[in-house]
Amino acid sequence: MKKEVKPLSGTVRPARMDDIPQIYQVIRENPRQVLPRSYPDLLQNFDRFLVYEEKGRIKGVISWQVLPNPEPNLDRTLEVVSFSVRRRSQGRGIGRLLLSKMLKKLEKYRPAKILVLTFYPRFFRKFGFRKRSKKKLYSKIYIGCIKCTKYLSPLTCPEVAMVKELNLKEKEKEE
Repeated sequence: MKKEVKPLSGTVRPARMDDIPQIYQVIRENPRQVLPRSYPDLLQNFDRFLVYEEKGRIKGVISWQVLPNPEPNLDRTLEVVSFSVRRRSQGRGIGRLLLSKMLKKLEKYRPAKILVLTFYPRFFRKFGFRKRSKKKLYSKIYIGCIKCTKYLSPLTCPEVAMVKELNLKEKEKEE
């Protein structure tokens, strides 16, 4: 028998400081898929989060960070991070809604590309992301993955690197 899917009745909104305890819990609920974040780190970066709230409870979260490049003329890249939906709320479209809202938000910053490391490449492919070799993502490996304690080497991590190329100059011409 198929599980009945509840229609979405909540909203996506920017995180507030008083959301941090719930954001912390949503991330901790999926430790195999999402890197943990400390409470002080969440406090310092809460303004980069979008949350899906339903009946006063946060059911999903998504955030972003800048991927600094070692050379100023390299592509500007933003990364989607801390993307998590409470287990009991998965399969309802909360993740799709959060990611689509986040992509719209990030496009306003005019990055050349948006990166994600994921265990769910099929999901991200639907949003225009394509697989990319981690070896080609030097700044991500050096700055972010090198701190990860889950795997011996960033290159042996089973997460799939995916990139969404944004042709913002072409979009401007069309408008």
